[in-house]
Amino acid sequence: MIDRRNLFAKFRQREPAFITPPYFSGEFDCIDCPAPCVQSCHRELLEIDSDRVKFNPNKLGCNFCKECAIACESIGKSVLNLAYPAKINASVEINTATCLAWNEVICYNCLDVCKFRAIEYLGMFRPTVNSRCVGCSECVSVCVNNSVIIRGN
Repeated sequence: MIDRRNLFAKFRQREPAFITPPYFSGEFDCIDCPAPCVQSCHRELLEIDSDRVKFNPNKLGCNFCKECAIACESIGKSVLNLAYPAKINASVEINTATCLAWNEVICYNCLDVCKFRAIEYLGMFRPTVNSRCVGCSECVSVCVNNSVIIRGN
């Protein structure tokens, strides 16, 4: 027998998944940290939220400059560390209903900006995100219709 709490649990709004920054070690150690990683990010992509460092995509995507990891290591922490991959734990999707290219308007903004070649076109009008995507979010900012969406994994 299912109780009411479990029955309606699937209808509760879920908290959006947390997007961790590149070079993330897998463990947070940010309590009482002066957050040099946040200050070192010239693109203002990092913030501290609930004693955790968080990647917050904005008008500029991450260019993997390594400054955040270097700053974290400089104070003896290893939350962000160059020994870990330069990948952001996020997935990028294209909303086909609002994407100009999917609606037969020639647009290559996301393709042109992606230095990882993670956007492919099926023919002339069908952009898709492939497995080379590192979640940098550079494509998000250039989409004139806000059709490129980034979500935490």
